[in-house]
Order: sequence, then C-alpha cells, then structure tokens
Amino acid sequence: MSSYKEIVRTTGMIAIVQVIQIIFGALRNKIISVVLGAKGFGIWGLYSTYIEMVSAFSVLGLDQSGVREIAKNDDHVAVAKCIWIFKRALLYFSLSITLLSIIFSKNVSALLFGTKEYYVGVMVVSFAILCNGVSKGQLAILNGLRDIRGIAISQIIGSIVGSVACITLAYILGLNGIPIFLVAIGFTAVLSTWWFVRQTNIKPIRPSNEEAKNIFKKLIYLGLGYSAAGIIASVMTLLSRTYLAKNYDLTAVGIYQASWTISNLYIGTILSAMGVDFMPRIMKLINNSQKLNETVNEQIELGTLVASIGVLGIITFSPIILHMLYSTEFIIGVSIIRWQVLGVSLRVIAFPFSYLIMAHNKPFTYIIIQAIFWTGDYLLLIIFSSKFGFNGLGINYFAAYIVYLCLTYIACHKITGFKFSYLLKKIFLISSIFISAALYSAIYLEKYNYYVGSFLIICAGTWVYVYLKKYMDIDIIKKICSTK
Repeated sequence: MSSYKEIVRTTGMIAIVQVIQIIFGALRNKIISVVLGAKGFGIWGLYSTYIEMVSAFSVLGLDQSGVREIAKNDDHVAVAKCIWIFKRALLYFSLSITLLSIIFSKNVSALLFGTKEYYVGVMVVSFAILCNGVSKGQLAILNGLRDIRGIAISQIIGSIVGSVACITLAYILGLNGIPIFLVAIGFTAVLSTWWFVRQTNIKPIRPSNEEAKNIFKKLIYLGLGYSAAGIIASVMTLLSRTYLAKNYDLTAVGIYQASWTISNLYIGTILSAMGVDFMPRIMKLINNSQKLNETVNEQIELGTLVASIGVLGIITFSPIILHMLYSTEFIIGVSIIRWQVLGVSLRVIAFPFSYLIMAHNKPFTYIIIQAIFWTGDYLLLIIFSSKFGFNGLGINYFAAYIVYLCLTYIACHKITGFKFSYLLKKIFLISSIFISAALYSAIYLEKYNYYVGSFLIICAGTWVYVYLKKYMDIDIIKKICSTK
C-alpha cells in the first residue's frame, strides 16, 4: 500500500469516528436540554467545562509524549517497560488531581456556580477526571502501537454506550443525576479502551528503578512541553475573548467564537484524524531524515488537496452556514470567518511541522513557537481591531499563522533539512489561486458570489480528483462506486 493510500485509510477511519462522536454528542446534548431544561443544560455545561479543563492538565501532556515513546521502540520488551511506567504515571497524576478536586470541592463549586451547594456534585464529577486520564492513556497506548482499528472501534463503542447510558440516567435521575451522567460517559470510555488494550497481548513489564527513572524523565520532559503549550493557548485565548468583551460586547465574543468554531470544524476534523497515526509513522523513520521529509511532504500534499475544497466552501457559503448553524444575528461575522479559514488553511501545512519538532524531542522549540503564535494572535487582534474595527477581527488569526508557518518551517529545516517538494509547491500554488479567486468573489462580487464560488468549487473538485489519481494513485470515484 502506498503512503498516500495508508494516510487516506487511517484518516478516513478516524474521521468517520469523529463524525459519529459529533452526531451522538449533539443528540445527547439535544435530549438532555429537552429533558432537563435550560437550567439543567447550564449545570451540565459548567460541569463539562470543568472536567475538560482539569483533565487537560491532569495528564501533564503524558498522553501525547507516551505515543512518541511507545511508537519509537521496535523492541517488545522496551515497549512493555515503557507502557508499565506510562500507565502508572498517568494513573498517579490523574488520581492526585481527582483527590485535590474532591478536597477543594466547595471552592470549585463556589467558583463555578457562585455557591457551595453543588460541592457534592463536584466531588462526584471528580471521578470523571480520573476516568478521562485513564482512557486517554489507553488510547495513547493503542496509538503508539498503531492499532487504528482498536482506536476507532473503542471510541465508537464508548460514544454510543456512553450516550445511551447518559440519556437513560437523565430520564431516571433528573437534575440531581447530572454528575453521575458525566462519570458514566468517562467510565464507558475506560472500559472500551481497556478491552482493546488488553487485546494487544502486550503485558507490561516492570523495569528496574534506573530504567523506570530514565523512561519517566523522557515522558515528563516532552509531556510538559505539550502541557505548557496548552496552558499558553488557554491563557491567550481567554485574554482575547476578554478583550473583545471589554472593547465590544458579549455579542461580539459570541460571533467571533462561532466563526472560529466553523472555520476549524472541517479542517480540524481532517487534521485530528491525520494526526492520530502521524506521530507513530514518523517515529519509525526518525533516524532517516530523507524518508522522514518525504513522509511529511506526502502528508501535507494530501492534506492541502483535501482541505482546499472545504476552505472554498466556507469562504463562499459562510453567510448561509452562519445562518443555518446559528441565526441571522451571526451573519455579520462573515468577514471574520473568511479570514480565519485562511489561517486554518495554513494550519494544514504547519501541523506536521509541529509533530516533527516534538518527534525530535525539542519541547522548548515547540513552546517558544507556540508562545510567539498565541501572543502574536492576541496582539494582532488588538492592532487590527483598533485600526479596522469589527471588520478587522479574524485578520489577526491569518497573520499569526503566516508567522507560525514560517517559524515551524525554519525549525524543521534546521532539524532535518526539510524542503517543500515540487509537487507540494504546485498544489499550494494552485490551491492559493482558487482560494484567492473565491475570496475576491466573496468580497467584490457579492451579487454573483454563490454562482462564482460554486463554479470554483466544481473546478477545484475536478483538479483535486485529477491530482489524487495522477500523483497519488487514489481514484475517489472508483472507490465510491466499488463500495455500492
């Protein structure tokens, strides 16, 4: 199987999983909002936000560094020893944060709800933090072992069973059962991932104290890089939203957030799916810079082709998308979403570079670049909004990603001697022409925008089909017809 076909196979499988998770998540939220009402859904939302935020920090990035350390080893004994340390480190960190959450439950309740009366609920949902840490660890093991099938099926089972359990408990327990619903979702994820980790038949081996120390150092060194970058992103995002709230109003914050969500939805799904198998693949080539650079180029080539159609669609139909997913009040955000999706299109190119940097164990380089990007995004938000007002929002994201792409490319060029392939240059040039034409149509040919944009999408779709077939031996039409 060619590298391109392997990318399509794994990406397609994980993308389907993500779509299923989105569907069941939306269905679950819809039913809960109907059964429990606006108040219940508000309580659900606050608990969920708390769990997601704390869970992100409870694992200290070990879920991501663990993938690298497991994937780089071909020796089964070394893998078994790494898994032994990895599982215990994640368990101890998650358990510690869970206990702290229980101890300070009254303070957390006051912070989230403005009252301490929800402290029992906080104590219960704290166990969801533990479940999330364990399930993330088990997914990381499957990821490092490149068990894509196990990842896909376990997440589908977890999503379906967790949603069914949550909805059933909502009918039975009502408002008071919300913390239990959330723990049920986390627990089903633990069970589904545990089963598939068990099927790998790799029994963890306890390493010597010296070996354990060395393995843990590697895990935590890289993990803290991921964690620090996540903290920077969270802080700068909060600052940017606070700036909008103070200098505009909450409506502007809502429109900006809605635009950001839509611009990242399609390409974010593609990148998340591609990222699942990307780190394990490049770790197998970590000592062969030439082959490694070829793999990165192939990843970007395919990603740019597939993403270009979505970018054109969002630029052209952003007013309709905003109206359908939100309301007419959000349509004034069309300029924001168009600039943001341009930034997201550059993210397709930059995201493999980030993986390459961390694959070579360069967390400080990664942190510095992330800090420059998020700080730049925030400062540019202030500059462009001050100069152009509301219409200047979104330009900051695009400009910041230009800087981010340049920095990551320079870093990868220094690390591995990476250079863009001739095919990638062609793909980028042609996709840029299509995107520029769509943007021009959206801004200056507003009356005919949908016609021109639709024509460009058809032309781009034909171009993508031809390039996939000619250069990557992927015939989408033949594949679709053969599945019928």
